[in-house]
Amino acid sequence: MLRSTQTRATTAPGAEGADAVRAAVALHRGPQTESRRLRQELRHAAEARGLTVMFQPRRALADGALLGGEATLCWPRSRLGATSSSTLMEHLENFGMAGPVVVHALREACGAAARWPSGLLSITVPGDWLAEGTLLGHVGVALAASGLSPERLEVALGEPALANDNTDTLLTLAALRDLGAGVALDGFGAETASLLTLKRLPLTVLKLDRGLVRDLATDRNAEAVVAAAVFFAHALDAGVVACGLENEAQRDLLRRVGCDGAQGSLCGRAVVGLSGFADQGQRSISARLR
Repeated sequence: MLRSTQTRATTAPGAEGADAVRAAVALHRGPQTESRRLRQELRHAAEARGLTVMFQPRRALADGALLGGEATLCWPRSRLGATSSSTLMEHLENFGMAGPVVVHALREACGAAARWPSGLLSITVPGDWLAEGTLLGHVGVALAASGLSPERLEVALGEPALANDNTDTLLTLAALRDLGAGVALDGFGAETASLLTLKRLPLTVLKLDRGLVRDLATDRNAEAVVAAAVFFAHALDAGVVACGLENEAQRDLLRRVGCDGAQGSLCGRAVVGLSGFADQGQRSISARLR
């Protein structure tokens, strides 16, 4: 108390204002410091192979048959705790680290899928690859190194990347299709994709955004959008996969409108490899999807 009193007694008249400024600066630096720390930790994890490729099973809605899996990234030792793949990718993109990390993930995922007896591998790649003209090269190298048949690879891109349907984009996607690989639109329903634009794209799969699937049981508009999307995709000879399937009510609605496949907790948890999918919980998963 004595020290505090003496300090106040000898403080200059403008000191309180200076203290407030210093406090404001410290508060402003807090998020910046945290961001730098996160960038350093994420860069170290990427360089030390601390990011793990996992596979989310994709199953047919009709009978629960395993169709394949989607490769996703996870950060198991993150001090942030459980971090979704989409959040992790957002961090990587914000820090300019997505390209090299996904290159490694693509090669690792193709290598793993080449050892599966069957099944499709789906992986979402950065939209920058399409804009920069490097997509075909990355895919070609991964396929050649792994020996995976192109027909078993599905390359997924987000709506923003496919919104610019210029000649270069269309030629690149057509080359992927000529190679034998599939092309998927990831997260349909999260953005405002033009049906006219989608009509020009050589898509093989339309992946419904998990937010759209989540609202199915409570929002009639969501059901109408999904029904229209399924009708539209089938008219273009493309399949439809619902992401984030969690319960039987969603399953019933998706099946009623003719959706082909699904991913999510009802289809099985993500694992490091697909070898155990056929046996682990196959009966119970099939029963829930029937």
